[in-house]
Amino acid sequence: MRLLPLFLAMLPLPALAEEILLSGPPIWESAPLIALAEDQPIEGITFSFRPWASPEQLRKRVIADRPLMAVAPSPTAAIFDANGMALRVVSATITEGSLSIVGRGTEITELADLQGASLALPFKGYLPDLMMRRIAEPGAETWQPHYTGSLVAGMQLLLAERGVDAALLAEPMATLALAQDRDLTRQADLCALWRGATALADCPPAGVIIVNPAFAERPEIRAAYHAAFAKLAADPASAAGLLAAHFPEMAQAGAGFARISAIDLPMPEQADVLADFYAAILEIEPAAIGGRLPEGDFYGK
Repeated sequence: MRLLPLFLAMLPLPALAEEILLSGPPIWESAPLIALAEDQPIEGITFSFRPWASPEQLRKRVIADRPLMAVAPSPTAAIFDANGMALRVVSATITEGSLSIVGRGTEITELADLQGASLALPFKGYLPDLMMRRIAEPGAETWQPHYTGSLVAGMQLLLAERGVDAALLAEPMATLALAQDRDLTRQADLCALWRGATALADCPPAGVIIVNPAFAERPEIRAAYHAAFAKLAADPASAAGLLAAHFPEMAQAGAGFARISAIDLPMPEQADVLADFYAAILEIEPAAIGGRLPEGDFYGK
């Protein structure tokens, strides 16, 4: 019997699964990562998803020793890079149809058609504001920003007819607002306005997938991510169910997500699309992307 403990000690230990942390905010772009955590598609790797609630929380996860794959706003990733943080972008996402100007006027083809109307935006200097300013500078003859300091306040002010003529709303809020007030219309898709103002063929890749040094080169994980993305892009409304597991407020997002056309941009093959977007933002607000354009290693070149 004394030999039994020695015999057991000599048996090979079961291999421990490698753990990969996935992280993102409550937006469509997080759904493919949540799908990886739900499906666990790679033997020997355990994926876990944890939301991030602020850029600072995301920053701490990037610099940690644990392998990380996360959704980040495109400008935030560029600022991290400019500040010397080691990270790479492995993919970017275009969600065409996800941002709309909603109001009680007629359809518009350029911001000058708003004729100085008051437009609700969540935050000054954040991506929706930067995109609007790149399309046309605010003024009495174009549009007047009304910063609400909240993601939902613009919709609330619009529905209550208090202080704003229109609002720039992301899905699913745009679709929810239209359903609650039949007098509202989708006056413009921001992507169409962007194309007209910048002459760029692509809509803004507002979200990127970043990895930290601990993630290293993982082609099998990247392949699994692209497969999860393709499945969701074929049925964009299905992202609502995945997101609701971590963000209960997204449970009713399916109708809004259904109108999104999601495009996966693997890096470095599609780096030019992201670089062109950064160049457009650099023209109006260099500080929004860290004061300079990212270099090749940022895109994994």
